Amino acid sequence: MYKKMLGFAVMFLFATAGNAYAYDVPMFTYKDVAEQAWEKDYVYTLSALGIIEGYPDSRYHSEDALSREAFIKLLVTTAKLDISHASGTVPADAADRWSTPYIAAASERHWIEFMVNKAGELKPEQQITREEVAAVVGKYLLDKAGMTGSQWLSGDWTKERDKRAFVDISKMDANLAPYVFYTVNRTVMEGDTQGFRPKSGLTRSEAAAVIYRLIDMEAAEKKLEVTGFYAIKSSPAIGRMPIVDKVVMGWSHLEYDTAGTAKLGTDTTTYKVPDGYADVVKSAEQAHVQKELMVFYNDGKKLSLFLQDGPAQKAFIGQLVTKLGDPAFGFSGVSLDFEGLMDASDAPNYLQFVRNVKAAIGSKTLTVSVPTDYYYKGYDLKGLGETADSLNLMAYDFTHDDSKLPSAPLPLVRDGVERALRQGVPASKLVLGISKQANQWITTNDKVTTAEPGIDLVEKRLADPEASKTWTMPYFLKLIQYQVGDTANQIYYEDTQSIAKKIWLAKVYNLKGISLWHMGNFTASDWDTIEKR
Repeated sequence: MYKKMLGFAVMFLFATAGNAYAYDVPMFTYKDVAEQAWEKDYVYTLSALGIIEGYPDSRYHSEDALSREAFIKLLVTTAKLDISHASGTVPADAADRWSTPYIAAASERHWIEFMVNKAGELKPEQQITREEVAAVVGKYLLDKAGMTGSQWLSGDWTKERDKRAFVDISKMDANLAPYVFYTVNRTVMEGDTQGFRPKSGLTRSEAAAVIYRLIDMEAAEKKLEVTGFYAIKSSPAIGRMPIVDKVVMGWSHLEYDTAGTAKLGTDTTTYKVPDGYADVVKSAEQAHVQKELMVFYNDGKKLSLFLQDGPAQKAFIGQLVTKLGDPAFGFSGVSLDFEGLMDASDAPNYLQFVRNVKAAIGSKTLTVSVPTDYYYKGYDLKGLGETADSLNLMAYDFTHDDSKLPSAPLPLVRDGVERALRQGVPASKLVLGISKQANQWITTNDKVTTAEPGIDLVEKRLADPEASKTWTMPYFLKLIQYQVGDTANQIYYEDTQSIAKKIWLAKVYNLKGISLWHMGNFTASDWDTIEKR
């Protein structure tokens, strides 16, 4: 029963050229969840969130029964309760089980008292009924409702009962009805032509739907700050300034070639002040958005040396402060994008450098972009989160050519967010980075090459009626497949639908906001979705 209810997690593992890369994150397709299955999005989304799992046979078994203890775990996990110190009373028949800490957490909040029979038994392995699920969820929601909840319990619930007029209302436990109808009122559960079916058991697919709706309802109440990176070829997006809350100008970079000195470069490389910059500044000011100057550097080895070079840092910071004070730009702050630090020994030096920058810029804002921490160990996320005003998590570029792993599968994005939060980064400072890109695999006579096609080319391919377009699981990305002669092409694309899912993810974790890399790549459809955040 333990293995049956918990299911399993698989490790996404691949090895190449002597290097092993592993993400201990479930990423697989369920053999029994069909493309058109009504529960598909619910099941895969909750799998991506790490809330539900499948079986060792790579199936979800949608129609299987769900036990009381399994649903209690789902709800406690969804509520993000700390189970390590749960002190609720646990019935004797639920003690010393895998589910015990979850039951203790639910019991502590008086969610499951009605399930305990006169003999003091919970019967954790018993199939949970629809009525029991609705009552537990209703208690959870009413706990959060405060005075509104008290008013509901004192009589308002009867209005919902009369409105619904379920044909099988007489089969419902009268003591549970107020809680059941609150869950119905919040659209987390509903009835059908047969009524509410209170005594029917809940299936695994129905459980996924309930938990998803609960999460989605709470996510809908969240608002996100949007940061747009105006870099590279972003001029087509100049009219989108009113949609963002902050724009980061990708107009500078660190120059460090000689020990003892460094420079803020603004007139060479891709990251330079462009011709016509005044129009961009004016557009941002008219939209009343904050303007930060981005400083880019991605040579990890040189960056490590720079972080040990006090005079060079002093020279660089001095020039940065001067540029931030230039009235021609009116920058409100700086955004550091220093990449490539893989060695943990660099973390203290980088943190101290960031602290020095923060002290030097005074009241201006500081954003620090960081990678996920799987392989880049030179970033003290907790310390950086304490120092910076915002921490921009670049939760993408997971791409691995040999395994056809695309840039930003939703399960890995979620795991990257959770890892940052576990390290102590406040959700109120964490910004989820979204990179608008595509990853292409080209196969000719069993030889595979890769490409990163431009967004305009991908959009043209999307419009091609001969190309196959699929919303693919478990990645939550658009998969475009087409044939050109003997050559097969596969493109994983961060389309509008996948962007919407990442915006939703940021809301689920109550993050500060999202960032867009880079503004020029996002389509009109993308911007419509972003504007609704």
